[in-house]
Amino acid sequence: MATSQQAQPPRGWLPREREHLAAADLHLAALSSAPLPGADLRRANLHEAWLRGSCLHAADLREADLHGAHLEGADLDAADLRGANLQGSDLRGATFSPETAWPAGFDPLAAGARGA
Repeated sequence: MATSQQAQPPRGWLPREREHLAAADLHLAALSSAPLPGADLRRANLHEAWLRGSCLHAADLREADLHGAHLEGADLDAADLRGANLQGSDLRGATFSPETAWPAGFDPLAAGARGA
């Protein structure tokens, strides 16, 4: 099995505690409504992943590839997104707090997110 396939969560997978998914290949992963608070997703490939309504509270998403990701309604309170690629991501209705760290120059309000 290819490395990228090994890193993907199995169908119906739900995390129970802090998930360590740094550098995981989650391209096109269906993680809508997934509880991922505090997850370690540094450098993860979340390109075009479905994260609608997911709880990413205090998740570490530094340098993650979220290009084209579906983050509508996601909880990004206190998430660390510094260095993440958010190009083409859909953040409509996603919530964030003053503790949320965004990539340099990124405007979450212009991208459709709203402060909590």
